[in-house]
Amino acid sequence: MSAMKYPEEREKVVDGGRQMLQRGFTEGTSGNVSMRVEDGALITPSSVPYMEITPDDVVLMDLEGNVLEGERVASVEHKVHLECYKRRANVGAVIHSHPIVGSMFAAARLPLPAFLDEFGVYIGEEVRVAEWGMSGTQEIADQVADALGEHNAAFIASHGMVCVGRDIDHAMLNTARVERAGLIFLGAKLLGGLGEIPEHARDLYKQVFAYFQSQ
Repeated sequence: MSAMKYPEEREKVVDGGRQMLQRGFTEGTSGNVSMRVEDGALITPSSVPYMEITPDDVVLMDLEGNVLEGERVASVEHKVHLECYKRRANVGAVIHSHPIVGSMFAAARLPLPAFLDEFGVYIGEEVRVAEWGMSGTQEIADQVADALGEHNAAFIASHGMVCVGRDIDHAMLNTARVERAGLIFLGAKLLGGLGEIPEHARDLYKQVFAYFQSQ
């Protein structure tokens, strides 16, 4: 058992990184996973293969970016994660991934609208595209948080995707939802285009989304 703080939470972060890799949401050591804790956030280390990360490798930081525990270097994108936590009290986990379909939208700098019933309920009105910025900078952290707003996902221009949730399982589920919706969107375009969801239904989905966000 680890002598470090938050041993169970560290295990969840490790498992989240492995899931992200095994589900095809990233390759190599790209992407990162974090989880909010009382002292700040636990985040995966930089440049360590996901299948080799141990709980002690996970870095504990406060929300200002100071390392509280851990010998490894925190992910270069830790500022993105911390900015999400600072702006959104309802965010308990952040997953920055590089899935194939989501990265296609990010590369094309194309937002993904809420064209499916469940998408509007769980993700929000759309997945917006954060403007391009240099990895590891506060600039990109601010741009991702701006694009995210109160929604649960955002694309990063020419880069990848960020999804948030109340915990790691929820953030991973939202990652899968966006990746699946993106593929369906592309298929629907090939079949002739998207059908319209009535305005009254969209209004209802917004209400349900807001309710889920408050829980």
